[in-house]
Amino acid sequence: MNKKYLYALSAGHFSCDINTGALPGLLPFFVSIYGMDYKLAAGLMFASSFLSSIIQPFIGYISDKKSYAYLMPLGILLSGLSLASIAFIQDYTLIFLAVTIMGVGNAIFHPEAARRVSSLAEGNKALSMSIFSTGCSAGFCIGPLLGAALTTLWGMDALIFFGGFCILMSSIIALLVPGMGRLVKSIAQKQAQDNREAQANDWPAFGRLTLFVIVRAALYTALTTFLPLYCVHILSQSEAVGSLTITILALVGIFTNWMGGYAADKWGNSFVLRIGMTVMGLALAAFNFNNNLALLYVIVGCAGFALYACVGPMVVLGQTYLKKNIGMASGVTLGIGFSAGGIIAPMLGWVADNYGLRYVFYILPLFALTGLLATFTLKETRD
Repeated sequence: MNKKYLYALSAGHFSCDINTGALPGLLPFFVSIYGMDYKLAAGLMFASSFLSSIIQPFIGYISDKKSYAYLMPLGILLSGLSLASIAFIQDYTLIFLAVTIMGVGNAIFHPEAARRVSSLAEGNKALSMSIFSTGCSAGFCIGPLLGAALTTLWGMDALIFFGGFCILMSSIIALLVPGMGRLVKSIAQKQAQDNREAQANDWPAFGRLTLFVIVRAALYTALTTFLPLYCVHILSQSEAVGSLTITILALVGIFTNWMGGYAADKWGNSFVLRIGMTVMGLALAAFNFNNNLALLYVIVGCAGFALYACVGPMVVLGQTYLKKNIGMASGVTLGIGFSAGGIIAPMLGWVADNYGLRYVFYILPLFALTGLLATFTLKETRD
C-alpha cells in the first residue's frame, strides 16, 4: 500500500464527510430553534442525499473514461462552504438548498477518491479501502459532537468553522494531486504489463450487491436521523446527549473499518457483509426492549460495528464485479452507501409523526433481514 497518499485521501474523506456527519447532530437544534417537525427535520437528510445519490454513479462513470483528480478538492470545498452558509439563513427552503449542495459536494468527491484508493492499493484492497473509509467514520464521529457543541456555545453562526476547515483541507489535497497522479499512472502501467486476463463486468452480481448497499444506506440514515431524536423525546435527554449517540456510532466505526478490511482479506468480502447484517438485526431488535441510556450506548456500539465493518468489503466487492468501471462501482457502493437512505428518511419521519418514534424502530429490523438475505446471493471474487 502507498501509505502517504492513502492516508492523505483518508484525511480528505474526513474533511468532506464531517459536514454530512454534523447534520444529524444539528437536527434537534432545527426542531427546537426553528420549530421544525420530525418530517421537516428528516427532510433535510433527504436533501443531503437525493441529488447526491443520482449523480454519484454518473460522476463515477465519467471518471472511468477520464480522470478528473481536481474533483476531490472541489468536492471538499463545496461541501464545507454549503454547510457554513446555513449560518446566514433561516428560511427552510434555503436551508434545504444548502444541504442539497452539500450532498453534491460529497458526490463529486467520493467516486474519484475511491478510484484512486483502488489504484494505489496494489494488494490488500479491502484493508486499503477500509483505511480510506476510516476518514468517513471519523467525520461522522466528530461531526455530530462538534456541530452540537459549536451550536450550543455560539448558535448557528458557529457553522462557519466548517467552511474554513474545508478551505484548508481542499488546498492540501489539491497540492498532492500531481504527485498522486504520477504514481497512479506508474502503477497502472505495471499492472497492464502483468495482467493478461480479460476484464469483464458482472452486472447481475453488481445488481444484487446494490440491493445490499441500499438496505445498508437506509439503516445508516435511519439511525443517524432518529437516534438523537429518540434520546431527546423518548429518553428525555438533552440535544447534546442525543448527538453523542451518533458520535459513538461512528467512533466504533473508526476501529471496525479496519477490522472489516482485515477479515475480508482473510475470509472474503461477502462473509463480512453477512456477519454485519446479523449483528445489525440483533441490535435493532434490542432497541425495542430498551429504555436505559447506558444500555442504549452498548446497543449503538453493536450497530456501529455492523454498519462500518461492511464498508471496505462492500466497495471492494463492487469494484471486482465492475472491473471495467471501478469509478462507477465506487460511486454506487461508497457514495450511495452513505446517501441513498436519505430518500427513505422522510417516509420514516411520517411514521414517527403519526405513530411515534418507537414505530420506526419496529420497522428497521425488517431492513436488516432483507440485507442479510441479499448477502447469500453474493458470490465471492478474487483479484
